[in-house]
Amino acid sequence: MAHGSDYHSRRTVLKRTAVGASGLGLTAVAGCLGGGSGANEITIASTYEPGHVVVDAAEEFKSIVEEESDDELEVTVSEGGAYGGEEEISDLCREGTVEAHADSRWPYMMYAENYSFVNIPIVFEDYDHLTRVTEHEDFQPAHEEMRSDGNQFMMGEWIYRGLRHFTSNEPVREPSDVDGIELRLPEIDEWVDIWSEIGANPTPVSLDELYSGLQTGVVEASEGDVPQIHSFNLQEVQDYLSLTGHHVQVGALYMNDEFYQGLDDAHQELVDEASVEATQQISADARENEETLFQELEDAGMEIIEDVDQDAFRNAAEPVVEEMFGDWAGEWDDWRQI
Repeated sequence: MAHGSDYHSRRTVLKRTAVGASGLGLTAVAGCLGGGSGANEITIASTYEPGHVVVDAAEEFKSIVEEESDDELEVTVSEGGAYGGEEEISDLCREGTVEAHADSRWPYMMYAENYSFVNIPIVFEDYDHLTRVTEHEDFQPAHEEMRSDGNQFMMGEWIYRGLRHFTSNEPVREPSDVDGIELRLPEIDEWVDIWSEIGANPTPVSLDELYSGLQTGVVEASEGDVPQIHSFNLQEVQDYLSLTGHHVQVGALYMNDEFYQGLDDAHQELVDEASVEATQQISADARENEETLFQELEDAGMEIIEDVDQDAFRNAAEPVVEEMFGDWAGEWDDWRQI
């Protein structure tokens, strides 16, 4: 069984860029690029470190674009927060200081606030559901606001980073199993409110103190994606990994819209095609890596609880999630039916 992963077919999605696609393959596009007098330089900034999936996607995009354009497009990937945090980098992209960035869903929360639910736990069932919603016609105003207010757009597809699950020293299968448990959470108000509604006692602990917090009992449980659980060696201080799948972790590549519009048609085609190819490839790699990490955690003695009643967790959180949607576009029940 594929732990917590949805392996439905991934579609080539260019409509999020709102420019469409002519159907040309990369080879055909490359054949249209020729004889330019100089390179267009693209800096892709990211707060994430080398080896993170969004940085990997940026590097894959760089490789494809430079090769297929015969270096008429030159791409520099600047990772590790050299340009600041996610909010700062998003603003720099809006201003045109950098041409692109590799990020999470942060720009949507900044420039399309009515659609901030795109980064909230419980709302989406899986990666495919998130994709269906963000491709839906009712979500298109968010993409338009990204362009009009943020001067940027998402390139290619969402980059799969994994589902977030629950770790603890007792198995978790239903909401009553987390009642009163001291749960480490990032200090994001909506996340805290949702887990409080479910019954946990959210406790702020910095990520770099997560292992020691669990080891010393400052907190009893954590939630996170499998790469986080594995990289922090939580199998040494937590006995169970319960597949709550309560949050879909994704990233994306974004490009300054004014810069993009200034490219010639052939270079725009190449950017469109390369971003889809890069994000699809890195998502596929991330899914394979996720399965490997699951197996390594299991081999190290962590018991994986698969029979989790995920619907029960959504139902438990429903009152507070529906209340949150009072400030957002549409109703949760409508979005969840897509």
